[in-house]
Amino acid sequence: MDRVHLITLSDRASRGEYQDQSTPLLVAWLKGQGVVAVSTALMPDDPAQLERDLRGAVAQGLPLVLTCGGTGFGVRDTTPEATRRVIEREAPGICELIRAKGGHPLAFASRAVCGIAGGTVILNLSGRPAAALEQIQLAWPLLTHAVSVLRKDGLAGGPCT
Repeated sequence: MDRVHLITLSDRASRGEYQDQSTPLLVAWLKGQGVVAVSTALMPDDPAQLERDLRGAVAQGLPLVLTCGGTGFGVRDTTPEATRRVIEREAPGICELIRAKGGHPLAFASRAVCGIAGGTVILNLSGRPAAALEQIQLAWPLLTHAVSVLRKDGLAGGPCT
């Protein structure tokens, strides 16, 4: 996979009240997997702003968009709802794997979703740095396969294998 867009959602980090630790951790891991370009965005937990950014990434034809944060039970945790307004088809198995194989029982409290919009796969990750890293590591083999099949089938006109 050559390009990934990472959107980190945090009211406090976007206001400069604390340093975002998730983005650098995830960017370093993605680059270690051979991702050539990782674009990032840090924004407040604003569903309209997130929806615009997601739609923009899809319009650019990015193969994978990851969101980090906003998947819990807090009043401002609306990442899954914004994501659902953008995706055309859900891919629930990826989040089911993350919840089932996650190393912490709180993984089951995640409301994260994964789905497809155009030729783009979108996955919600936890806002906690260690959890987000664990989740991308668990999902990576499925994500690379999903993107490969989607791009081959949807963009090149070839058969789905």
